[in-house]
Amino acid sequence: MKEEYLSVAGHRIRFLEKGKGPPLVLLHGMGGSLEWWEYNLDAFAQKYRTISFDFPGFGFSSKSGIDFRQDSASNFMVSFLDVFQLSRVSLIGNSMGGLIAFLTAAKQPDRVDKLVLVDNAGFGVKLSFPLRLGTIFPFGEMALSVRNRAIARIFLSRLFYDSQKIPDHLIPIVLKTFNMPQARKACLRILRSGVDLRGLKKNIWLRFLDKAGSLPHKTLIVWGMNDKVAPLSQAYVGKELIKNSQLHVFDKCGHLPQVEWPEEFNRIVLDFLES
Repeated sequence: MKEEYLSVAGHRIRFLEKGKGPPLVLLHGMGGSLEWWEYNLDAFAQKYRTISFDFPGFGFSSKSGIDFRQDSASNFMVSFLDVFQLSRVSLIGNSMGGLIAFLTAAKQPDRVDKLVLVDNAGFGVKLSFPLRLGTIFPFGEMALSVRNRAIARIFLSRLFYDSQKIPDHLIPIVLKTFNMPQARKACLRILRSGVDLRGLKKNIWLRFLDKAGSLPHKTLIVWGMNDKVAPLSQAYVGKELIKNSQLHVFDKCGHLPQVEWPEEFNRIVLDFLES
């Protein structure tokens, strides 16, 4: 695989594409990059044209960023589908990426086949205190002053149940991406557009409540039982409100089931997509 770049809605986007078949797009979470799907890409590419990418503001894409004011995030995804000439696609989104997948499906339901929402943002207002604190100046700026491997590992440990499962090779990637010019500023701008000290902003929560009940797509909700970012109770809220949905909960798992339990995650997701 060789990473490539193209322009989407004026943003320079890094992406990887592998496999043939029905199209499948992987959407990472806040502060992440396409590397968070590296344990899944090969498995999915055996049966699907699988595309992973860095959102604007994250990874090695341009740092102009997107936000959650109005329809910026879902508009970007519609442009992304247009650039790749994807008339209908299944979406797998983790955390922020899951919220954007949901908003895209609600905005253009005919463009989306199936949804996989992994520890999804948007199913409730409650979020971890460190994340909420990051919306306040200068705490967010201080928290993202990632300068060495030890600090990066502490940051990543919040996302895992078992910190021994943090992939060592991801630590230098986190350091490199967050030390790029404007990277920390872009991340905080995006975070603060959707979250405040109280949690998820009310307008996003209300949009989910308004759209979830009428979402027609077959949806798989995946959650880590020990998620420290978004509590498990939110998975059950999503399951209740999205009528055509099913839920799988990973025991001894944090915010990134696709990294912490990749083989089981891949099997469950592929079974769902092929059902």
